[in-house]
Amino acid sequence: MIEAIKTRRAHREFLSDPIPEEKLREILMATAFVPSANAKYPWELIVVKDAQTKELLSKTTPWATFAKDAGVIIVVVGNEEDSAYWIEDCSIVAEHLWLETTNQGLGTCWVQIRNHGTAEADVKDILNIPEKYRVLCLMPIGVIAKPLPEHEEENIDKSKIKLEKYK
Repeated sequence: MIEAIKTRRAHREFLSDPIPEEKLREILMATAFVPSANAKYPWELIVVKDAQTKELLSKTTPWATFAKDAGVIIVVVGNEEDSAYWIEDCSIVAEHLWLETTNQGLGTCWVQIRNHGTAEADVKDILNIPEKYRVLCLMPIGVIAKPLPEHEEENIDKSKIKLEKYK
């Protein structure tokens, strides 16, 4: 697990290769084991492979432009009527997606949608998402075009970790 954590990076450049179905299946399976506040599991995923839809999604924020080149975009949505903790629960789902994507030798990057101008309304319109759902983020997944270096232990800011009390 630590290897996936150390090699997890924000990848924004992808080759045009398709995502093998078995890898996508494993990435989606990783979400089956996420914890959820009060066991509400208020999240759902929309798996987008259609090129035209990916193009539209890539225009929802200035930071999503690269998403059209991904083999697949997974949209993480939550039902705030089911749980006041939908943001936390959906964030855990997105991180599981990210780590398993890395584990599968692929790349992704969190594209923030929630509270980002009209992005959420635009994504909901493009994907016909019911009103009661909120859109947390897009996770464009693709074959990495340019590998990035793994995180190095010497770059860890150990001052971020407090023992016993905040001192």
